[in-house]
Amino acid sequence: MPNPLNLSDAADLIDISIQDIFLKGSEATSRLYEQYFNVETGVVDYYTKDSSLAGLGYAGRIAENAAVTSASPVQGFDKTYTQVQYGILLSFTKPMWFFGIKKRNLERITQEAVKAVADKREVLCADRLDNSFSTTYTVQDISGNFVATITGGDSLAFISAVHTREDGGATWSNRVTDGTTVNMDSLFGVHVKSLLNTLESLTAIA
Repeated sequence: MPNPLNLSDAADLIDISIQDIFLKGSEATSRLYEQYFNVETGVVDYYTKDSSLAGLGYAGRIAENAAVTSASPVQGFDKTYTQVQYGILLSFTKPMWFFGIKKRNLERITQEAVKAVADKREVLCADRLDNSFSTTYTVQDISGNFVATITGGDSLAFISAVHTREDGGATWSNRVTDGTTVNMDSLFGVHVKSLLNTLESLTAIA
């Protein structure tokens, strides 16, 4: 695409034989990701990392004059989150802005930079669910494709049949399938915050 936008790139804007020019931009910004993501705002650190400590299992019966069975909490998996910035630059030549954009009352096109970032955020969030059977996937980007890693603290994909518990067991948050479909009801355990983390760092550069 041309950058900056010149008069020759959108000659219709200065064509006096064309009476109406309509802006066919993005719809109003949406925040659909908040319906299925855990959103955390106000993060000012480049890296954030969390872990956990389990509680105790069921208590046991104590026979008369017997010792109480002891147990210890279990440390959970570690997960590190890294801030990523996204943006897009919208530029025009001065003649294009004066004789094309302003003349046609299209100044609101500058809002498209913010919408482009909001749309990107929605796509990035949805991609994590679309690829939830994988540990990595390729993101197509105008700045160059890159590989996104979406493993949880146990280094497995969000939807996996071999999730391990923090104590080493293998029956935590595993997928339930009949060979055709996968039941999502049992999936929201160890990976919830790992995948449903905040993308509030998406920033428009206009």
